[in-house]
Amino acid sequence: MRVEKDNIITIHYTIKDENTEIVDSSLDEEPLEYLHGHDFMLPGLEKALEGLQKGASVALWLSPEEGFGDRREDYIMELDRSDFEQDMELEAGMEFEVEDEDGEGIITVIKIDGERIVVDRNHPLSGKRLYAEAEVLDIKKAEDWEIQGWKHHSH
Repeated sequence: MRVEKDNIITIHYTIKDENTEIVDSSLDEEPLEYLHGHDFMLPGLEKALEGLQKGASVALWLSPEEGFGDRREDYIMELDRSDFEQDMELEAGMEFEVEDEDGEGIITVIKIDGERIVVDRNHPLSGKRLYAEAEVLDIKKAEDWEIQGWKHHSH
C-alpha cells in the first residue's frame, strides 16, 4: 500500500527552522496520524510523502508556500482590550489559539498600548523556510465514515 488520497497515514516527523533548530517533532511523543490529500499536512511535506510505502522516509527543505504560507500583513490587527477576558494579564509575545472565519489558528500579542492590543494572526512559522523529515510508520485505507469524521476535524 502507498501513501495516497483518502489513506490514513501515521508518521513520525521533525520540523526545523532555517538554523536547523527543532521547532516541532513527534519523536518524543505519539506519532502523528492524518488523512492524506485533505490539507491536514504541510503542503510540501504531503506532496513529498505521496506514493511512499510504509517504512520510507523523506527529508527536504520547504519554501514558505510549501510550509505555513507567506506572511500576510492583513493578519496584523488591532483589537480592543475588551475583546479579551477582563482579568487576563496580557503581555507582548503571548500566544492564543483562536477559531474564526479563517479556521483555527494562533494569534500572538505584538504590542499593548493602553486599551489597544495589536495582534498577529499569522502562524509563527509563516514566511519561513523549513526543513522537514518524516518516516511513514503505517498506511491504511480510510473508510467513508472515517473520511467524513476527518473532514469535520479541525485542520
